[in-house]
Amino acid sequence: MPFPHRVLRCLAAFGVVASALAGDPAPPPVSFRKDIAPVLQRRCATCHNADSAKGGYRLDSFARLTKPGDSDLPALTAGQAADSELYSLLVEPEARDRMPQKADALPVREIALIKRWVEEGAVNDSGAAERPLIEVVRESLLQPAPPVYPHAVPVTALAFSPDGTQLAVSGYYEVTLWNLTDGALAQRIGGLPERITALAWHPQTNLLAAAGGTPGQWGTVALIDPAAGFQTRLLCDLSETALAVVFSPDGKQLALGAGDRTLRLFDTASGKQTRVLRLHADWVQSVAYSANGTHLVSASRDRTVRIARADNGEIETTYTHHDAPVFAALFSCDGKTVLSAASTGPVHLWDAATGELRKKNLEVPGRAERLALLTGALAVGCADGLIRICEPAERQIPFTLYGHSDAITALAVDPSGKTLASGSYDGTVCVWDLACGTWTHRFTASPR
Repeated sequence: MPFPHRVLRCLAAFGVVASALAGDPAPPPVSFRKDIAPVLQRRCATCHNADSAKGGYRLDSFARLTKPGDSDLPALTAGQAADSELYSLLVEPEARDRMPQKADALPVREIALIKRWVEEGAVNDSGAAERPLIEVVRESLLQPAPPVYPHAVPVTALAFSPDGTQLAVSGYYEVTLWNLTDGALAQRIGGLPERITALAWHPQTNLLAAAGGTPGQWGTVALIDPAAGFQTRLLCDLSETALAVVFSPDGKQLALGAGDRTLRLFDTASGKQTRVLRLHADWVQSVAYSANGTHLVSASRDRTVRIARADNGEIETTYTHHDAPVFAALFSCDGKTVLSAASTGPVHLWDAATGELRKKNLEVPGRAERLALLTGALAVGCADGLIRICEPAERQIPFTLYGHSDAITALAVDPSGKTLASGSYDGTVCVWDLACGTWTHRFTASPR
């Protein structure tokens, strides 16, 4: 016979009292810096910031989120969640009025956390109330790299040093440097974003740019100076992870593509952001300069590729013939042709001036994942773990490189054009001598 409800209630109450008598510690107070700010940044900041203050409400700083929006209702009433619009709109039963709009409701756990924080007094433990929310979140997301890796992690970015003697490889909260004379680990550079998505080495000054972040929460590009003890400067705070980075041929400008749909330009010498270009409607997944540095080509998840002037960001050509998200686009050596690849289909070759296709596309077996321009050829890293060296003009694949057991996730070419590096989802890196088509070094890039 089942227990009556009143008996169950008594037993539950006794359990609470017994727990209290046993001295179980109370849960620690909810931290705005550690617990609340990351949730607001991930789920709310996109629509409530300086650029897009929907409903007249902003929460890009603690000071801002305490001020009411257009409704004039109290946004935050310390100690009273029911009287705080910040909380009430999260639990609004009418879907069209609930926040975040046009998206799934916050998980029950996160809503409960916000409620408890408000009822505990809505304490700001993040410093000055005017500090940007994204800056607060950055502090909680930057963690030390693991001393050793329990297993290999995918290699998502590679870059050769200007003299071709070292290879920079993406890691977890770090970048590792490897000597190409003996394939040994030379340096671990920590204090970086959780995921490193792109690397670029300055052609003259030896500065290393590392782009990345934590998807859905924060992104940046870091400038690392090997000559100053690998001192690191973070150049920006983004609401989404950074996805692509490249120096201009003369090294004076740095271009960054990001998940917040922007293409950002920086002055390399000062590190200052000089221009924000909003050329796409979705993630900017690839950025490249023309050989003369006058133009940029960017590829996006919105299925478009755009060519813009590097000096003022003015769009000159738009290519719309891909039927899937575009992950890579490169100028040919003479700048007249663009080679672009999407998540499905062949590599497209099209006229940079007109956006018109040039004859046939390049069919590549194994599904293209990464592109790298070689002298007179194109390296295509594929999902089957193979690298196919193609001659686009002839629509031929003269040879294939075998060295990985999983998809190719990164490619880089050394300054001489004679050496290719490839990284894989299986965590391995291969360094290839293109003259003979064999690897000279092969190693797992996760320190153990």
